[in-house]
Amino acid sequence: MSEPTDLVTPPADVTVAEGTKRGTATAKIPSRVQTAIARRMAEVRATVPTWTASVDADVEELTVGLPGGVQFVDAVVRATGLALRRHERVNGAWRDGKLESWTQANVALAVDLDGESIVLPTIQDAGGQSLAGIAARRAELQQKAREGALRAPDSAGPTFALIDGGPDGPDRFDAIMPPGVGAALAVGAPRRRPWVIGDSIQPRHVVTLTLTADHRAIYPSHGGAFLRSLAGLLEDPRDVLDA
Repeated sequence: MSEPTDLVTPPADVTVAEGTKRGTATAKIPSRVQTAIARRMAEVRATVPTWTASVDADVEELTVGLPGGVQFVDAVVRATGLALRRHERVNGAWRDGKLESWTQANVALAVDLDGESIVLPTIQDAGGQSLAGIAARRAELQQKAREGALRAPDSAGPTFALIDGGPDGPDRFDAIMPPGVGAALAVGAPRRRPWVIGDSIQPRHVVTLTLTADHRAIYPSHGGAFLRSLAGLLEDPRDVLDA
C-alpha cells in the first residue's frame, strides 16, 4: 500500500510542489550547531528530572532607574549573581552522583543568533561585578557571538544559565537547562500590569521569572527561596544599581 503523500518526508533542502493537506513543504538541513543544540537539549529532557516554578516581580523602580548604556537584562544578571551568592545550593549541579556547588556565580547568558542557533557565553562572577561592568561585558559577548568570534574562554565555567526573552518576547516561558548546570532562569518581557500596593491597585512594570531546576540537586525549597531573593532584589533595586 502506498504511503499518504502528506506523511512522506521530502529530501533535505528540497521544496515539494505537489499539493498536500499542509500546502507546499520545504525541508532544510540543520547546521552542525543546530544539530548539536537539538541533541543536547533532547539529552537533558530525557535524562534530567526537572521542575519549574515562577514568581512575578514589580520592576517599576528598576526600569526607571537604569543608567544610560545599561539594559534591563544586565540588571537581572547582576541580581541573579547576588541571589546565587545567598543560595549556594542553586549555584550548583548534580555531577557523577555528587552535589557540587560553587562560591562564584558565573551566568551563561543565551544569545539567539537570528533564530539560526543559540550560543551561551558566560559572564564571570556576576555577583561581584559592577552593573556597568556587566553591561559592557554582555555587549562585548553579544557582538562576538554575532561575528562568530566567540572562543572557548568566553563560555567557560558556567554555574547557572539565564535565558532572556527580550522586550518583545513572551510574558512567561520555561527554559531548558544547558548541560553542566543545575538550574536555568527564563526572564519574560516586563509588561504593565495591575499590581497591589498597600490598599490600592496601580499599573506597574512586572516581570515573570521562571526557574527550571534539576530535582536531584535543587529542591523546590531551595529554588523557591532563591526566586524570592531575586524578586526582592529587583523590586528594591538599590543593591543592583549601586556599584
